[in-house]
Amino acid sequence: MQKVVLFSLITAFSNIYAQLNFYEGYILSDNGDTLYGEVKANPKKELSLFAKVMFRDKQGFTKTYKPDKINGFGYFNTEKKKWHRFIAIKDDEPKFYKLAILQPVVIYEYQFEDMQMGEFFTAKQYFIKENGKFIRLKSKKLKKQLETYIDNTEVLSALENMDEIDIDKLSSLLEKHYSKSSS
Repeated sequence: MQKVVLFSLITAFSNIYAQLNFYEGYILSDNGDTLYGEVKANPKKELSLFAKVMFRDKQGFTKTYKPDKINGFGYFNTEKKKWHRFIAIKDDEPKFYKLAILQPVVIYEYQFEDMQMGEFFTAKQYFIKENGKFIRLKSKKLKKQLETYIDNTEVLSALENMDEIDIDKLSSLLEKHYSKSSS
């Protein structure tokens, strides 16, 4: 019995430790340089990356950056085999936004901690940029907000039927639209 408990504890702690690792990545400095190295991240829980990022350069020097100090960063998620890119928005309250969808329209994701009925949870909001301003996407107005960028009636109909913004479903719909438009 003790061996089972000990094994369970070791496995649990190793899984917790393994989730927060350094991944191949880069930062975009304020002067326009791209510095390559590694970004510390947990791809399953990216909440902390919307406020700050820890970067280790090729020489092993580690530094934490906030959105008011760099223009953005990215890291390669080895599980999903794709890049996760973040840009810094330096307004009243600087923060990082994730580039959730790149084509045919750029959609940004922002995550923050919120509370509902005494419980904390990670909330997500999605934005498009129009005339230099970020416009929040709303599930009830999604079709109207995106019809400027999408001329496929099948996709627009699917957007109209979405109760909540599901970024994975939205991404699939837009990829379908984009591949039809470009073929």
